[in-house]
Amino acid sequence: MKGTEFNRVVRAQLSPSFGLLDLRLPKTFFNFQFSVFSFQFSHSSLTIQRHPPRMTRNINTEHEPARVNELDGLRGLLSLWVVIAHLFCWAGFFEFVTGPRLLKYIWVEFIGAGAAVETFMILSGFAISFLIHKRHESYGRFMRGRFFRIYPVYVVCLVLGIVAATFLTPFVLNTAAWRDMTVYFEWNRSLSISESSSTGLHAFWHLTLLNGVIPRSVLSDSTGTLLGPAWSISLEWQYYIVAPLLARLVRSGSGLLFLIVIAWLGLRLFQIENPHSAFLLPQLPLFLIGIGSFHLYDQFVISKHRRSSFFAIPVASILALGILAGWHSTALILWALGFGCIFVQGNDLFSQALSMIRALLCHRWLQRLGQISYPVYLVHWPIIIGLLAIILHWNPNITSINTLFILIFLGLPTIIFSAFVLHVCIERPMMNLGKSSVVDEPKIKP
Repeated sequence: MKGTEFNRVVRAQLSPSFGLLDLRLPKTFFNFQFSVFSFQFSHSSLTIQRHPPRMTRNINTEHEPARVNELDGLRGLLSLWVVIAHLFCWAGFFEFVTGPRLLKYIWVEFIGAGAAVETFMILSGFAISFLIHKRHESYGRFMRGRFFRIYPVYVVCLVLGIVAATFLTPFVLNTAAWRDMTVYFEWNRSLSISESSSTGLHAFWHLTLLNGVIPRSVLSDSTGTLLGPAWSISLEWQYYIVAPLLARLVRSGSGLLFLIVIAWLGLRLFQIENPHSAFLLPQLPLFLIGIGSFHLYDQFVISKHRRSSFFAIPVASILALGILAGWHSTALILWALGFGCIFVQGNDLFSQALSMIRALLCHRWLQRLGQISYPVYLVHWPIIIGLLAIILHWNPNITSINTLFILIFLGLPTIIFSAFVLHVCIERPMMNLGKSSVVDEPKIKP
């Protein structure tokens, strides 16, 4: 690929929880062009040549899908992280690592996968801002598009989750040989009790996508039952409802100040955990980071900047902030690396590291995984429970390590294949249906 250039179509199609968006922009917006790496291998060395990329804006194209390849790859990587973490948890490895404090910290961050979901929230802020500012859709058209984007796949996976919760989860929790050796099973037993005692109520609030705003006093564990990962979809839907308003507010100094105050109050006063924090206000700062990142990206495109080592300075600053501030540190670091690698290129060590990250995120496997990351994120939960039920029915005394191997080598391909089927048969057709069902309405600019 040495010396070649190709048209890079930008897309911000973010996943669950967190960026459930297939961004389709007219070609009249822009067309990126840049040159890519060339790799030369020999028996003793690997040479990587970087050709200086330049972004150009083409205003004469039409109806080309928009895509940011680095963020597509990041989305795929994050969805894979969530799936693998849950495979380990259900196989009894939640408390697996003992040893140095740093190793324990890394394991806790990995196995909890909270940083992956938080990064998805930032991605969603970026993607929805991209859509609102470039399409200028009416509010009704915007919400219809979001509904057809997330709801059909969500309902299918919710039905699978209800079946698993009703018939399979109690069997798994009471049969697995490691059932009394991990707190993860204790948590799920508590959720299973809530599911069985109020299945109808949990199903109703899940169907409304508002289970994330229900306090514990009204319905216990409303964000954790039936379909484990679905709590973040409720959070995503809450963001969609107010996203056009947020897009207007961030364009003025007084509006931005108002949002900062609201976000601060949300962090201080509205921590609703039932058991997850799926209420928008406490999570609003993460979405605002994504919104601000979009405006930075938009200016970068308009000004036709080249990638440069100069941009390594703000990226390094965000990394330092994430490490020192102690507020969603891992998510900020992930975003700084994933988003920052779009802009940075140079000969210094840090710029080269970001260039390698960019090459990884643009790998075709991660790109394809990014395209199906939403169904991957949702469908993996009932599939894991279903496979565990089959494994334990076949051999109730199977060890946790053997179960983990089966889940990884059999379960992971099953999850990816099922997600692909959902994408082809439900997700993509419903998105097209949502577009075809849209009638012309007055457009509202942000």
